Amino acid sequence: MFRTLTIGFALTALAAGGHAHAQGASVVSGTVGGTSDFVFRGLSLTRGKPAAQASLDVEFPHEFYIGAFVATADPNDGPSPHFEVDAWLGRYWRLSESFSADLRLSQYTYPEDPRRRNYNRTEFTATLGFRNAFYIAAIYSPNTDALASSPGYEEGDAWAVELSGRHAFNERWAVSAGVGHYGLDEVYQDSYHYWNATLTATIAPFEIQLAFLGVDPDADRHFDADTTGNRVALTALWRFSNSR
Repeated sequence: MFRTLTIGFALTALAAGGHAHAQGASVVSGTVGGTSDFVFRGLSLTRGKPAAQASLDVEFPHEFYIGAFVATADPNDGPSPHFEVDAWLGRYWRLSESFSADLRLSQYTYPEDPRRRNYNRTEFTATLGFRNAFYIAAIYSPNTDALASSPGYEEGDAWAVELSGRHAFNERWAVSAGVGHYGLDEVYQDSYHYWNATLTATIAPFEIQLAFLGVDPDADRHFDADTTGNRVALTALWRFSNSR
């Protein structure tokens, strides 16, 4: 499963997709690397500092998959968790030659978090893909209490909608871009837009991503200044894959 590590889900560039699609065998794949800035839905979870990151996916026959992601983090100026650890499970469908669908359940956690509010949350994601190039994703969380650098006002529902696309020029070079809207009205009485554009260079088994990331000024009302704003992130990954 593809997750662009500089951004964290799917504005991952926001381009979703990338399953190996196990056919009668299990596929184990993953990444190890680092980024100059760990950004998720427009907010920096390292306040502009570098982060080490790794992911692991296991894809089973009939398009079921499970996975995990870990990254160093420092979202707060003060008491702050040192890691984000995520896990997910889901299923992919090839609906036709042009369309695909994906349903995923994800859990975001911050082990040994010293902050008073609960920043852990669960999300459900439904993604529709067109020709492995364009994607629309709808995300829903029933238990978001707080995000990034700011405690929320109360626990509630949160949702996001993301549009993304990816174009490969050849086996080495690709570009991707996406836009999203994060609905946080029950948690912060507000919402905001975010976006990205990413240039990817693949020199197997290594991958380099240069991403320009942005978030609208509405996020400044609720999150610290060193976690918002436009920024550039450089990510280097070692990718591996093995069929069993």
